[in-house]
Amino acid sequence: MTIYIVQTHGPEHPSSWHGQDMLLALATLELNPQLVLLGDALDHWRVSKDVVRHNRSLQKRYGLLELYDCPAPLLASDTLSAEALPEDDWLAEYQALSYADIAARLALSDKVMRF
Repeated sequence: MTIYIVQTHGPEHPSSWHGQDMLLALATLELNPQLVLLGDALDHWRVSKDVVRHNRSLQKRYGLLELYDCPAPLLASDTLSAEALPEDDWLAEYQALSYADIAARLALSDKVMRF
């Protein structure tokens, strides 16, 4: 069973922090949630787009996912190819899938949370 956490808002949006809180909570329970970043949420994974709130870095907190053996996030390749960003602009490894492939995975899961 895979639990998907879908982020669609940019890093500055309050729901981004709620989604990340849920993601980390599930990770600490060893449920290995799958993060999906779509649209403006791709900026969560860009090094140049970190946001700090209450002395907490959004991207440093994403670094915790590696400690919990969570899978690399899914990013929409349709958007990635349009932006053509250098590899060093990304926070860490990711898996690029088309919107259609991501939609197919989400359709097969009964555990999808959107933020």
